[in-house]
Amino acid sequence: MKLLLENWRGYVNEGKKVKIFRALPASTKVIRTNDYITMSRKFAGDHAVTSAIYNGEPFYVVYAFVDEDNIKEADNPGEYLYTGEQFEAKPSQIATPEGDLSFIRGRLSI
Repeated sequence: MKLLLENWRGYVNEGKKVKIFRALPASTKVIRTNDYITMSRKFAGDHAVTSAIYNGEPFYVVYAFVDEDNIKEADNPGEYLYTGEQFEAKPSQIATPEGDLSFIRGRLSI
């Protein structure tokens, strides 16, 4: 019975999707292999704001659902590495060089 339960749990968790976030320059939406990611929208938003101010250009917070198997822990707390194939993620927020962060809600004018 124990073996049956373990096999069932493995089947249920197989292909489990996890929501990830990443701050990127607004000129791209691509998450690449070995890019740093986070599972915290706030963490990604804070990073987008500081990056936008420092670089003087808008930054996106992008998100995607990826297989849990394509994520491994990074050295920094709250950060992970994406190990799957590169893909285009969906932008959810935009940070301005002035330090404002807002939800996009269907508007992409960059």
